[in-house]
Amino acid sequence: MRWVKRFFHYLQNRIRYSNFFTKVVALFLASVFLPLFVCSFLLVTDTIRVSGENTAASIRNNFQQTYDVLNDRLGQIKKCANLLLNDPGINQFLRSGKIDPSFSAQRSFKADLDNVIYFIESAQGIKRLRIYVDPAYFYILDSYHYCSINLLTGQDWLTQIQQGRGRSLWLSSWENDLLDQAQNVLSGKDTLSYMVKGVDLTDFRRTAVIYQLDFSLSEVEEQLQSSLVLEGSCALVADAGGQIIASASLGNSCAFDTLPELDGQDSILVDGVRYHVSCADFEAAPWRLVTFVPDKSLFSYSDLDQVLLFILVAFIAGTVIFSSTFHFSKGVSQKIRSVVDGMEAVRHGEFRNLPASGTHDEIDELIDHYNYMVDELELLVEAKYLSGIELKAAQLRALQAQINPHFLYNTLEMINSYAFLEDPKKVEQLVSALSRFYKLSLNHGRDVYQLWQELKLVEAYFEIQKIRYPGCLTLEIDVPSSMMQYTVPNIILQPLVENSISHGIMSRGDKRGRIVILGQILEDTIQLQVIDDGIGIPPEMMEQLNAGRPPENAQSTGSRYGVYNINERIQNYYGCAYHLHFESARGGGTRVIMTLPPM
Repeated sequence: MRWVKRFFHYLQNRIRYSNFFTKVVALFLASVFLPLFVCSFLLVTDTIRVSGENTAASIRNNFQQTYDVLNDRLGQIKKCANLLLNDPGINQFLRSGKIDPSFSAQRSFKADLDNVIYFIESAQGIKRLRIYVDPAYFYILDSYHYCSINLLTGQDWLTQIQQGRGRSLWLSSWENDLLDQAQNVLSGKDTLSYMVKGVDLTDFRRTAVIYQLDFSLSEVEEQLQSSLVLEGSCALVADAGGQIIASASLGNSCAFDTLPELDGQDSILVDGVRYHVSCADFEAAPWRLVTFVPDKSLFSYSDLDQVLLFILVAFIAGTVIFSSTFHFSKGVSQKIRSVVDGMEAVRHGEFRNLPASGTHDEIDELIDHYNYMVDELELLVEAKYLSGIELKAAQLRALQAQINPHFLYNTLEMINSYAFLEDPKKVEQLVSALSRFYKLSLNHGRDVYQLWQELKLVEAYFEIQKIRYPGCLTLEIDVPSSMMQYTVPNIILQPLVENSISHGIMSRGDKRGRIVILGQILEDTIQLQVIDDGIGIPPEMMEQLNAGRPPENAQSTGSRYGVYNINERIQNYYGCAYHLHFESARGGGTRVIMTLPPM
């Protein structure tokens, strides 16, 4: 009983610290909706159970009817074969061990046997009766009803019927190669066959005649199809080896290529779907009838109209009771909640007035005083905020104005030189690259843009530098596509690339080098790296850069002031947690690591 006490103690504490509206809702749910839900659940569960039992009984009846029809059909075919085997006239002529080679005797026998064949095919629904006899019966062979037994040479089933203990064999369409002959009234894929041998009555070891009774596979599959009533179910006929002879399904195609092991089970799990299984062996043939019905379909035809009507009426009644019970409490709690939410918003720097409710009680007076307080606070905060924004914007404009002014001068000097040398192609390349560079850097006056635009800016800059230093520079960009949509401040990579060229690669003896731009996404940041194989940075300079201190002589340091500018802009945008970090060894190149938030 201790856990019961703990539960009630916990429940008491929860109710004690809940707001007024929650208490009313909990009381209503406990007194009205919970009993209603339990009753509805029990009613629906019982209805589904009864409906499922009725559906299962209907499935069993359909299965039994289908089994009876197919078993009778197979039995009729077997009786037709026995009629041929037991006919005295046929046995006297074909199985007596004596062959009469005369034309008149064979044609007279054929005329009598044609009547039997006509009766079997027309009255018993056999699509074709074929008789395989000794080639000596030359005058009755017509390759349609009467064929030479030599045609069966090479058939796999012939050995089974000649050497097996039984005298008959049931064949599917894929087991009888002779079904594809042009004279067959059915296609090979639409034919099932019953093969019966008649032995020589004077020598039981010799096969004197073989009867082949063909009937339609479609007829069997139509009967299987008529037995299905539930979506997703399938019925099939399989032989003793589990090979499917005929199948039909409702909804989707049959989910089985071969008959699975059943072992007397009434249900089976296939590809995550559980099926209800009905299985029975035919008496007339070594085949079995199996149906598979998805368990979920057993309840798909449940008649729940009355249950749904009850639930609808109960829901409407409960809704009316619910609305009339706590409508007033909801209005009061909403007023209190609006004041609480407004105060919470003020704590997070958001100032908003609360709407008037149209009444004038104590809570409305509290809302009036709250709105007056918010208006006053908003005026004070806005004044302070605007002064800070103006200061920060001025700082950013001053920093951006210092980016790359000498780059423009150098490029214009190059254009002037190539124009003087009358090299219009170089002039065109320089002007085009310079145009793209400043079109991207201006960015319609915005302070930030996407990373792919910054990389395009670097490529435009590098194109100019390759013209300036032909054959000396190589640029490699390895940034994943998933980073390209992140926003970054304008012109944060180009000054680093410029610094690598001017103070790293161009200070080497051969004035040749490679620059690599890497990008990666970390757990809660993104990282961009600019790597060069220049001469590196002196230790005192690297310590100054990592400390974020500006160069002592800005005019003499060129692009290194742009590097300090980048660090200042990043921290102005995102805070001190984001910055540049330099790694370098004298003569071993430089790696600049930029850490930014994923925005």
